[in-house]
Amino acid sequence: MKISKEDPRLTAYALEETDSPKERAEIEQALKEQPELMALVEDIRGTGKQVAQALARESCPALGEPDIPALEQAARQRPVVVRFLLSWPVATAAAAAILITLFVAPNEEPIVCEPELLAAEEPSAAAVQADIGATLAERTEPAEAAPRNLGKKLQTAVNKTATKSMRSRQSEPMAMQLNFDQFAACEAPVVMAEEMSLPDEGYCIVPPYPVPNPGQTDWNSERYDPIVESDFRSPLVAPLSTFSIDVDTASYANVRRFLNQGSLPPANAVRIEELINYFNYEDPAPARSPEQGGEPFAVHMAQSPAPWNPGHQLLRIALKGYEMPWEERPASNLVFLLDVSGSMHSPNKLPLVKDAMRTLIRRLDKRDRVAVVVYAGASGLVLPSTTADNSETIGHVLNNLNAGGSTNAGAGIQLAYETARQHFIEGGNNRVILCTDGDFNVGVSDRGELAAIAGKEAGTGISLTVLGFGMGNYNDNMLEELSNKGKGSYAYIDSEAEARKVFLRDLAANLFKIAKDVKIQVEFNPQEVEAYRLIGYENRRLKAEDFNNDRKKAGDIGPGHSIVALYEWIPQGTGTDLPGVDALRYQKPGKTLPTEGEAATVKLRYKLPEGDSSKLIVRTIKAAEILPWENVHPDFRFSAAVAAFGLKLRASESIGNYGYAEIERIAAASMGNDTGGQRSEFVQLVATASRLDTGKDSSSPGDNGNPEPPLID
Repeated sequence: MKISKEDPRLTAYALEETDSPKERAEIEQALKEQPELMALVEDIRGTGKQVAQALARESCPALGEPDIPALEQAARQRPVVVRFLLSWPVATAAAAAILITLFVAPNEEPIVCEPELLAAEEPSAAAVQADIGATLAERTEPAEAAPRNLGKKLQTAVNKTATKSMRSRQSEPMAMQLNFDQFAACEAPVVMAEEMSLPDEGYCIVPPYPVPNPGQTDWNSERYDPIVESDFRSPLVAPLSTFSIDVDTASYANVRRFLNQGSLPPANAVRIEELINYFNYEDPAPARSPEQGGEPFAVHMAQSPAPWNPGHQLLRIALKGYEMPWEERPASNLVFLLDVSGSMHSPNKLPLVKDAMRTLIRRLDKRDRVAVVVYAGASGLVLPSTTADNSETIGHVLNNLNAGGSTNAGAGIQLAYETARQHFIEGGNNRVILCTDGDFNVGVSDRGELAAIAGKEAGTGISLTVLGFGMGNYNDNMLEELSNKGKGSYAYIDSEAEARKVFLRDLAANLFKIAKDVKIQVEFNPQEVEAYRLIGYENRRLKAEDFNNDRKKAGDIGPGHSIVALYEWIPQGTGTDLPGVDALRYQKPGKTLPTEGEAATVKLRYKLPEGDSSKLIVRTIKAAEILPWENVHPDFRFSAAVAAFGLKLRASESIGNYGYAEIERIAAASMGNDTGGQRSEFVQLVATASRLDTGKDSSSPGDNGNPEPPLID
């Protein structure tokens, strides 16, 4: 169908106020047929965001004595639907008038801006519940009926007013979320407070705590585990460095999301190994498969001066998985575990989940099986396991998914694993694919319990792949641990382009494995190395004795996977001032052995996918095998630039005054074969970070703070 540029439905669609699925579908089809309309839609959205940002930056006006009676009089002239107990930071008098026009109720109080409450500290959950209970006790009858779209408008207003232009902190305060499942039964929209149990007696309530103003820095529900950067160690004190390989890429896409939305990422959101391993590298893969007598992956090593400190050396250890042809892949038994709770209502969450799943299904065939489990307040099997060539049936199920309710992830995970067990394929790829923002707040929500479930099922041969979506309430620490315990990969999907990367270009590497429990242990020679440190992999470190312990689990490698680890080491005699230890009373250092100038010995252990016993690979590298910076492969230089970028974002002292301009120059000169344009995009991100990092304040990542979160649409 054709749509005119003057059609008012375009404006409603751009501002996400189109309630009819049929009308949305018609408009989206018209946008495909008339590309010129998309520019108009984007202009409308851009203007709306600018207005919202401007309003969010405005301070709350003080209301004089004549103002409040005037507002109350205006409110009494309109029908009323719901009473607001929430102190609302109205940006301007005009904004207040608009809100009163939208949300007023007969014989009830209008929204009033109360500056003294805005400055107050956020009350405890107990205090909020006490206030709610007192309010409910005063009510004599429930509010009048209200349509579902009013609740949507209210949630949009809450999001835009309460979260735009606020600084993101790694705390866990109460975050607001509308419970859309309650609209049919309740006589007015119910606003729930996550992390709390609110009374549900048919009343429609708003938690009465102040919405933070734009200057506050103590409000955010995105969660990241702390990262303690590895220090330089002396090989006389700690000769061994042991860690599990990591193939996750979530941190890079999440960092990109922050930068593209105009803010630096929190320091703890930057896992450097995931930034490095987001990219494919041209290191040669094994020519023969393990079935043909080859190794599942090849090992490559090279050294060159560190660009941020030419007096230090950079050791690059790269693994490249055997590139299994698609037709050789095993059959898959996949269970999509999809979060359809209210927190997934945003356009960058559930709609993007559906697009990602459709992309994956297009790569499967009749050998593969697909089931769909959803969870919100309760969980359910909406698509029993069926062959993947039933694409129309699977697509119909995905199209009819809608977000609403709280988040009972525990029940959903258990049902998904049960479904996977029922259709287990011996020798096949048995996997649960969890798509969520990680905002679990009902049922089994403890990360330790959920991780234990994932770990137990991984031991039976069912892996867990985790795909993160969204912003504002993103629970990174939970999702990373689930993927680690579940023996699967962890990616963050921030766009349709990222979904295509994960499920088209990197599908085999993300779904299948050619080696499991892959560990690396590097022994540094104190005759040549004064000190060393591993860049990144902080939460993948293992004890030295874990290396030979086949019961200790580690990361897996998929077909074609590129895994890179970088060590920075200081040559002997440099005079590094490292703290030492006292001489041992009961042991004396043994005699050093001739090493013929070796700087390090690199050992790797791995198991085949169906094996229980590990195999050992040993390589050595000499201290003199140092290539000039200009002679190393572009992949070496590019991975070093990515590592430097991560260190810069985390304001690491180890990188000194090395700047974004130097990082950008190295990356731009080392793009090589940039299939997919990811390296070009990286160069642009470095330039963006450089602009954002100029004049950063005390809440910047350099001070372990967290910057302003991206806008919530």
